[in-house]
Amino acid sequence: MKLKSIFFAFIILLFVSHAFAQTKDEAELTKLVNKMVAAQMNYDAAALDAVFTADYIEISPVGEFDPRAKVLGFYKPELKPDPAKVSTKSDASEWSIRVRDKSAVVILRLDYTITAEGKTMPPRGMRVMLVCVKEKGVWKIASAQYTGIRPPQPPKPAQ
Repeated sequence: MKLKSIFFAFIILLFVSHAFAQTKDEAELTKLVNKMVAAQMNYDAAALDAVFTADYIEISPVGEFDPRAKVLGFYKPELKPDPAKVSTKSDASEWSIRVRDKSAVVILRLDYTITAEGKTMPPRGMRVMLVCVKEKGVWKIASAQYTGIRPPQPPKPAQ
């Protein structure tokens, strides 16, 4: 009877430790993605450099294959639009995080509000899928794919 109790306690402890590790990974991945989005919004190539793997690749919102160097070049601080003329805000939602040992797939929705020359443009949405890997105990982003979300279409007139 004692052996059964010890075995049962061990099994429970194993499940609890796995659930805790999963929750910790999910929190770290959420923080990583938020750090990437903030770096993009601020044109902080150095911060992006820190969160990307050495072989990072992405499929841009316009469908182009962009290697790491091209992505980092796009976010050079000197290319940041003048904040007096253009400002952008983003909101992340609809998160899905699936962790498999030392890799993870993170899918989320990013909604952007852009103000240009004092005029707020219609909001734009983007679905983002990120593949992340754990390198030396630290999560990094290995690849990304951005897909635009079509804005709601006006209803078609009745015929």
